[in-house]
Amino acid sequence: MTMPLLGRYALFLAVMAALYTVIAGWWANHTRNQRLQESVRGAAIAVSLSLTAAVFVLEYLLVTGDYSVVAVFNHSDRALPLLYKMGALWGGDSGSVLFWGWILSLYTAFVAWRGWPREGQMTPMVVPLLGTLLLFYTGMSNIVVDPFRLVSGNPTNGNGLDPLLQNLVMTIHPPAMYTGLIGMSVPAAYILAALWTKVPSREWLPVVRRWMLVAWMFLSVAIVLGGMWAYMELGWGGYWEWDPVENAALLPWLLATAFLHSIQLEEKRGMFRWWTAFLGVGSFLMTLVATYITRSGVLKNSVHSFTGTGVGPYFVGLFWFAVAGSAIVFILRRDVLRDRMVMDNTFSKEGIYLLLNAFFAAIAAVVLFGTFYPIISKAFLGTSVVLSEHFFNAMTAPMFLALVLLLGTAPVVGWRSAKWQSVIKRLWKPWVVALAVGIFAYIHGYRTSLQFFGVIIAVFSLGSMVQEFYRATRLKHIATKSSWVKSFGSAIMGNRRRYGGYLAHISFLIIVLGVIGSHTNNLIITRVMSPGQTVSVRGYHIRYLGLQAATHPGYQMTQANIMVSQGGHKFAENPGLSFFPGSAQPVATVAIRSGVMRDLYMVLEGSPGHNQAILEIFVNPMVSWIWMGMYLLAFATLIAMGAPINGDAAPARSWEFSGAPIEKRRLAAANGRDHA
Repeated sequence: MTMPLLGRYALFLAVMAALYTVIAGWWANHTRNQRLQESVRGAAIAVSLSLTAAVFVLEYLLVTGDYSVVAVFNHSDRALPLLYKMGALWGGDSGSVLFWGWILSLYTAFVAWRGWPREGQMTPMVVPLLGTLLLFYTGMSNIVVDPFRLVSGNPTNGNGLDPLLQNLVMTIHPPAMYTGLIGMSVPAAYILAALWTKVPSREWLPVVRRWMLVAWMFLSVAIVLGGMWAYMELGWGGYWEWDPVENAALLPWLLATAFLHSIQLEEKRGMFRWWTAFLGVGSFLMTLVATYITRSGVLKNSVHSFTGTGVGPYFVGLFWFAVAGSAIVFILRRDVLRDRMVMDNTFSKEGIYLLLNAFFAAIAAVVLFGTFYPIISKAFLGTSVVLSEHFFNAMTAPMFLALVLLLGTAPVVGWRSAKWQSVIKRLWKPWVVALAVGIFAYIHGYRTSLQFFGVIIAVFSLGSMVQEFYRATRLKHIATKSSWVKSFGSAIMGNRRRYGGYLAHISFLIIVLGVIGSHTNNLIITRVMSPGQTVSVRGYHIRYLGLQAATHPGYQMTQANIMVSQGGHKFAENPGLSFFPGSAQPVATVAIRSGVMRDLYMVLEGSPGHNQAILEIFVNPMVSWIWMGMYLLAFATLIAMGAPINGDAAPARSWEFSGAPIEKRRLAAANGRDHA
């Protein structure tokens, strides 16, 4: 038996097991047949095992160079390094669809294995829901984009991997992105299953929150890693330009972030139930929109999209199928989604969270509209108009700053109502620090309104968060008489959900400051330099020594030898141009000298001859803050995920699911415990 045939057998077993999971799963839920439900559980695990086998077979074919397989022939060659051969798995449609299905099968198998005993009422419905998606992916792999399809003839080498994808970050970014996007199907399935079975929200909210955190963390890291790849590989000195594919990843992230904040209103106050459920399911729906944007080629103004691939229409069908199914559940279970409480005072934590959700939703709406505007304008105006980066910045930047302001205010505002005097008393110190930093920033070039007020608001919110950590540490220090360091750790571990969340907010604020800083006082110059010539830029003395040719496995490279002096330190940099066989355009190899406060970024644009070099030199402030914020964000999310699953939820309330009038429920809430 050949390896491609073995892979096809594994795919066939996977689609059959997925079909059984769906049909038997729905029938078992209808008949309440326990033995049938157990068989569904086994079938879900069988899908995962079969797809794991298929993935390993395709990886084996890529690593060993079996170019008789289309997926290997199109995305690998003999000169490709081993790491990139393995990463070629997701280089095209066939491997990507298989990889997506495999990740989903791992999620589903884990739900079936661990979730069944713990969430017994929901999981028997969650598994066939996820099985429906598995049936879609395995069906696609068997029928539409067979990853084991053979080429005609007997090729001895392949076309190779896109040179832009031959970057270490691109071996991490796509798996992280897929894990985040696919992972959002799990909380959506739990929400729909909980609504259908009328499981009290007290039982499903903690489960959904943890699953959403997993997906959100991977997606957050993937978005920043995508910016890191663009910064390192594309040679234009930036990391984000509101490209349609960048926007596609941002859309589910915005809704998922709103969900993670809205869920607290449901837990603490039984409010905004419909909206919270909508955000959870909507996050998943936006992942399908993101996949359509990326894989359909419908938006041709993207440098990332896989133009002309054939899987886009199938995701459109899946999207509308999911929309219809979700709408039916929401309509039939609308009684479950009725709020049990009303907002007593807009100046309260509830009001803050409501505004947060409104801004997240508004930003998502702007991004969605702007991304699809070329199609909208073509339909209504007869010509396709691409909105510039200026549109997105002008529309979203003020709303992002409003979000940042609310993040700094929310921790000191209580539930139900808050007193202005108390809030001012707790926030005046962060405001004083923020204003002082703002004046300092203004003196040093932060002159536009967005730059100036952005720094003030971000520093204020950062100070507010730091103050919350200080208060918690101080109270723990007084209570336990332990050291400040130990008290700090104890405070965090004692309430991992709250302080993990605060640490995630700090991470986000660090990223915000990095974004503001990188758009302030940045410098770009282009010079034609001869050997021995020196140019001075912002304290860097850059001496060009000459060009050098180098041969590497699979490509030729021309690099510039440069010596840089800064503050008594010297270091060599070698920006270059890589020439790959079969590629019309060379790929820039960017030289980046990163520092905490600024980067020296150099690109070799070409050579006019006579050993001269055309160098483009950037000085980019504070870009490294964005990467540092990403690392801290991942760490913070892990802390938040480590909280007991019901650790921070308010105690069960007898009035929450009762039919008592709102007035009585409000009175009961007023007499109850206030869970800050």
